[in-house]
Amino acid sequence: MKIIKKVLDRIADYRHNKIYRPLEIDNSEVVRLKRGLGKTETTLFNKKIEITNFFWYVHGLNEIFLEKTYQFNSKKENPLILDCGANIGLSAIFFKRLYPKARVIAFEADTDIAKILKSNLHSFGFDDVEIVPKAVWTENTVLSFKSDGSVGGQISEEGEGTTKIDAVRLKDYLTSEIDFLKIDIEGVEYDVLIDCAENLVNVNNIFIEYHSFLKNEQKLDEILLILKKAGFKYYIKEAWNNMPVPYIDPRTSHYDLQLNIFGYRL
Repeated sequence: MKIIKKVLDRIADYRHNKIYRPLEIDNSEVVRLKRGLGKTETTLFNKKIEITNFFWYVHGLNEIFLEKTYQFNSKKENPLILDCGANIGLSAIFFKRLYPKARVIAFEADTDIAKILKSNLHSFGFDDVEIVPKAVWTENTVLSFKSDGSVGGQISEEGEGTTKIDAVRLKDYLTSEIDFLKIDIEGVEYDVLIDCAENLVNVNNIFIEYHSFLKNEQKLDEILLILKKAGFKYYIKEAWNNMPVPYIDPRTSHYDLQLNIFGYRL
């Protein structure tokens, strides 16, 4: 059995090497990251990058750089991109590699992670990205926020484990043409989209990660109607397989549905 395991590990290592070679990541580093070993600093495209969680970092590499979830076409050399929920900067790095002259505004609610975001962008030489260390919301205000130290921090009711953060009204940024709007804000996308609805006509491409809380009313139909009224066609993919067998799976997950929604114009 030990010999079989070693053979399977070698096959897996070979596959990892082949898959991640375009990202200029050494095979042994991929294996280390997959197994959650070592430091919170690694390399991407031969640049130093700080990460907060091994699992979600590797997931982000797959989704953003290999599957190219956020890739879009623009006739401009300098498209305007709003990255809401920028986290440690993988999406912003992708956008700047796609369009080096792009104007990117990166919003990150978790102030500690916003510092990592700034450091990672500096490592890549993308100091022209405008970092807004605030949550996007329906008004300029102060909110309660619960951090998980990685990708799942979210606006929350005030209580144990929450901190106060600044928030900005996203609608105020949508008064002129936006080439790409990414919204991955852990469950408050509906509130923000309702507030922004009339300004979405200024957006050419929109990406939304929809989060359905198990105990809350689902809002997918209303979000899709907002997009339709703004003139978007949409395409939907599962972001996470929360309930592989929905009729019998225990209802214990924080989210019961997560979807990637792609809004585009013909």
